[in-house]
Amino acid sequence: MSRVLLGLISAVLVFAVSGCAGLAAGAESGSAAKSGKQARAQQPKPTKPPIRIGDLLGTDGRLTVLILGSDARDGVIGARTDAIIVATINPKSGKVAMVSLPRDTVNVPIAPGRTYSGRINSLFWEYERSTGKAKTALKKTKKAMAYAFGTEIDYYALVEFDGLVRLINRIGGIDVRLKEALSDPTMHLGKKGLRLKAGKRHLDGKTALAFSRTRHSDSDYGRSRRQQQVLTAAAAKVRERGSDKLSALVDIARKKIITDMPLRAAPALLELAGVARLHNVKSVVLEPGRWARQLPGTYVITPRVAEVHKLFDRFFKPVG
Repeated sequence: MSRVLLGLISAVLVFAVSGCAGLAAGAESGSAAKSGKQARAQQPKPTKPPIRIGDLLGTDGRLTVLILGSDARDGVIGARTDAIIVATINPKSGKVAMVSLPRDTVNVPIAPGRTYSGRINSLFWEYERSTGKAKTALKKTKKAMAYAFGTEIDYYALVEFDGLVRLINRIGGIDVRLKEALSDPTMHLGKKGLRLKAGKRHLDGKTALAFSRTRHSDSDYGRSRRQQQVLTAAAAKVRERGSDKLSALVDIARKKIITDMPLRAAPALLELAGVARLHNVKSVVLEPGRWARQLPGTYVITPRVAEVHKLFDRFFKPVG
């Protein structure tokens, strides 16, 4: 069975945890300064002013993040990104959109005159092998995905598999709504595997992981939709809880997430999370049909680039 690293809590990092990590860092600096003043042994370093929302936005006036989930773990060679999601928020309207690129997509244009013929979930791994540096590979992957989608991507966030359960549990679980029952006995979740009835369901960390990984009940594309569902639910739960449990979340995120989002963006990120319309997220999976074509005799797909660019032009257009 393919094990997908679900970097779905990256949205929590991008729109909340990152910011709170910055707040926590500021608090630590303040405590150190106070202690130093009392001891008269050292002078506190001047703190930099917080970053404003406008400082985070791209030239298109929106914040767009590439969210990657890596399946890196013991016994697995390479770090394939089986979860590839581009998320964006319009700071004026609060509208949020997410687009998932299925892991088995091939022939993706990644630069002028260059097409990546392999499965797209191996692109980051190839960059990492050639450069020897994860952050350099992530920067190159962000640039490649921006070209593939014909859109501007401001930041990246990469999450490791084993952090998902702990992150979900730290926020007290998440709530999702199922249109129909979901059952997968192959999931390592008790004797009967994953069994969820239709309707609103509360998921703890292990169940959320299984919910995001299962594909035997439908397909990889259904799994991508569930990943987006978990992502939105997690972001909503963090916003709902406010500062409660966030310091513990930060401790996990610092170990399990790599991002180029500046920590000093705390106030701006929290303010931005407050206006996000998470109840009405535009979610799209680039599956066969309008967005991609399945190659005959295989389970891999190739994107319909022109249609994909039209999609991004509509959902990721510059803020007016």
